[in-house]
Amino acid sequence: MDEDPLAELASRLRTLRAQRGLQMGGLQQRTGLGRTTVSQALNGQALPSEATLVALAKALGTDVEPLLVLRNAASPVPQASRNYPQLVARRATRLKPQSSFEERYLRYVAERHSQLTVVGLDLSRPERARWPLDAAYLSLELAERPEDWLTGNEEANRPSVVVKRAEHALANCRRVLLRGLAGSGKTTLLQWLAAATARDELPEELADWRGRVPFVLPLRTLVRRGPLPEPHVFLSAVGTPLAASQPEGWADAVLDRGEALVLVDGIDEVPQEHRGGTREWLEQLLAAYKDAHFVVTTRPSAVPEGWLASSHFTELSVRPMSGADTGVFVHRWHTAARHGSTTETERAQLHDLETALQVTVRAQRDLAQLSSTPLMCALICALHRDRRGHLPHSRMELYEAALSMLLVRRDLERSIDDPEGIQLTEHQSVQLLQRLAYWLIRNRQTEMERATALALIGDALPAMQAVAEQGTGDQVLTHLVGRSGLLRQPTADTIDFVHRTFQDYLGAKAAIEAHDFPLLVNNAHDDQWEDVVRMAVAHARPTESADLLRRLIERGDAETEHGSRLHLLAAASLQYATEIDPPVRKLVEQRARVLIPPRSPEEATGLAALGPGILDLLPGPDDLEYDEVSAVIQTAATVGGDHAYAFLSKFTQSLNSESAPYWLAEGWDKFDPIPYAREILHPFKDRLIPVVKTNDQRNALQALKPIIDINFQEAFTDEETIEHLPPPSTPKHYEYTMENY
Repeated sequence: MDEDPLAELASRLRTLRAQRGLQMGGLQQRTGLGRTTVSQALNGQALPSEATLVALAKALGTDVEPLLVLRNAASPVPQASRNYPQLVARRATRLKPQSSFEERYLRYVAERHSQLTVVGLDLSRPERARWPLDAAYLSLELAERPEDWLTGNEEANRPSVVVKRAEHALANCRRVLLRGLAGSGKTTLLQWLAAATARDELPEELADWRGRVPFVLPLRTLVRRGPLPEPHVFLSAVGTPLAASQPEGWADAVLDRGEALVLVDGIDEVPQEHRGGTREWLEQLLAAYKDAHFVVTTRPSAVPEGWLASSHFTELSVRPMSGADTGVFVHRWHTAARHGSTTETERAQLHDLETALQVTVRAQRDLAQLSSTPLMCALICALHRDRRGHLPHSRMELYEAALSMLLVRRDLERSIDDPEGIQLTEHQSVQLLQRLAYWLIRNRQTEMERATALALIGDALPAMQAVAEQGTGDQVLTHLVGRSGLLRQPTADTIDFVHRTFQDYLGAKAAIEAHDFPLLVNNAHDDQWEDVVRMAVAHARPTESADLLRRLIERGDAETEHGSRLHLLAAASLQYATEIDPPVRKLVEQRARVLIPPRSPEEATGLAALGPGILDLLPGPDDLEYDEVSAVIQTAATVGGDHAYAFLSKFTQSLNSESAPYWLAEGWDKFDPIPYAREILHPFKDRLIPVVKTNDQRNALQALKPIIDINFQEAFTDEETIEHLPPPSTPKHYEYTMENY
């Protein structure tokens, strides 16, 4: 490697461009990047962002990983002693000189959010399961609906989605509502935005976001402490140690000048009945501080589409990780693990495990689907290491194995002493953690006071003599936080689970053991309880799961408002049950058939809003009417991701080639264009009009030759529009439409 990795990176990019015969303008158009961004990357004038390298590698037809290795080498892991003296010097981009307090606060934010907790990174030393944010952050893809989708225009029944890397999707946005499934990376993105803004290290794509002061507001903490805070108590509400030193009126002044970046995390963690109040709180802040930047996150089903549209929020959705993203994540996880290894033998084993897992994830579709979020991918990496290359297959088996791995932690194998003097079996740990998880679920919380956790542990100890003999409730709780790998202590007086998924898994197990079926059914319409209900069906014995499903159907039959949602939840839960009484299965499937298949664009949109789980309920094309076929394809395309691609691939294999639903072409931009064109569109190419919106789609047209009809919906040059079309001298004729936005 060159002594200057940035120069080596630029040299490789220039060589690749020359080998492909591309001019700067052509490379700019293929990547969708700005001319300055491309020029700086190729000339080594500035460190390109990860998103820029991914786009360049794709346009140049090369593997991005060697380029990312050079980028990481050119960007050393930040160290407090190295970074902080430079903060003031780099603040030339700030809108006005900083106060001494503001400098201190930015240093605090940069340090506070500079590392991530990574599942299973070091099984023997939980305190080492931390990853520098610069190494851990992976720029995921975000999807955006067009601005006029909800305005009633004539195309509103055919929503399109534009997919971009996070930095590009956020560019030119001032207010963003970010939707994403559990573990999809929403909170990590906010953490990266906070740290990069505090250090003044945002990439060129987000130049307009530079020079701002980040306020990280996790709703899980705020809702537990009473009324949502006004700006002057932002810092104290989240436990910032500098709150007492804050000058009077400082936060208000920062917001009023438009210099604030307000990061509000977790609308879904607010109880459903309080979300209206949360929106009112947001709208009051927006009215008072019109020029501040806001990013708000939520799970997809927690709030309806357009929830903040009246306040001019851009809605973005976190896409499942692509195969390439998964490969990058697996490499980074193992690289971080190797850095923590103490012997060459262990590092060599990790190298071999990484190589094997990279192949396995690509080869096994079920595993690829499971690894489509950072959380699940980290779990798979940890389990693959712990089990020396052997992995569970189902989602519930994966959770169970992960819990076992994290709780036992192989301490005996590694001769780890018990620093707290407490030694719990896996079963004892699970019983105690279930109590905490179930309390949080019942009280619609994701965080509790340490005193509450201590009281719950204390209540359990009289019935757990073997545990009580080892220490006090405080000692047992300290042990669970320090050694279980499942609990953490965000502040001195709060406790939560490292991820909501583990809370739901353990809480569902507690609900089944307590025979709280009425509680589960009565809350099943609430999106905060959906995963709990599914997991409860998995934990239950056959007679219990049948009873739970029957109760869901009965409540759905009795209620108009929530009936469809409850019936679909019962149907989606079937796959979680190991054994189901045939009459109950028949009852659930009968109700689902009323809703599935969808028969209109509106029904398809409603089903897609339920998330990837709906794909398991969609039927094949046999015996479907044309409008049903189209609506099924629309549902899968709107969901997107690898699971949806696998469904559509299988669906179209059985689809009559004489049928060519509009949504086959419209859904093209939601997947990797080349394989979608080759495997899904090609059999229907004579009956479809390809809709070309991106350079990647235009380049994929070669898989659809000869082309008769085509619809360009982007401003391409004349040469680009005719590149893959047959010449006029051939017997074929073609028509194309230009729609430049």
